[in-house]
Amino acid sequence: MIQRVQTIYLALAFICMVLLLFFPIFGIEMTSVSGDVNFMAEFGKNGIVGEGYEEGNLPVSYIYIGLALLTFATLLMYKKRPRQLLLCRLNLILHVVFVLGVYAFYYFGKSFIQEGIKNTLGEDTTVAFSMEIGFFFLIPTIAFLYLAIRGIKRDENLINSLDRLR
Repeated sequence: MIQRVQTIYLALAFICMVLLLFFPIFGIEMTSVSGDVNFMAEFGKNGIVGEGYEEGNLPVSYIYIGLALLTFATLLMYKKRPRQLLLCRLNLILHVVFVLGVYAFYYFGKSFIQEGIKNTLGEDTTVAFSMEIGFFFLIPTIAFLYLAIRGIKRDENLINSLDRLR
């Protein structure tokens, strides 16, 4: 049943996850009181990357690739609907946890970064976060995975009702 609608939803979710490898999620800009830009960075596939800032030990691209591969594996399991449904639910849960983590860092990380800068530099700096295009690829993936789960359930219910007729 590869021609079913859940295949399209899973393919769209996979495409959104792959696009996250090419676009940053958000940007960080720190300025001092005098207006000089001290630091500009982007949060993308390599974690926080910026001027004078070394890349982290664990790039975020590993999470993107893991979620994308799980989506692709779910896409290929069209012959085993119960297993496809299980993997799709697992993928949805992992993706929701990842998105909540990214959004929590975006909305609450500003104060932690500002506090750390004040402790190290000793001057009053402001931290500004800006949304990048990757920020908007996170939410549609959740919707696509949810719609795929609904499509898989609908197929399973259809097959079960046909089995009852036999």
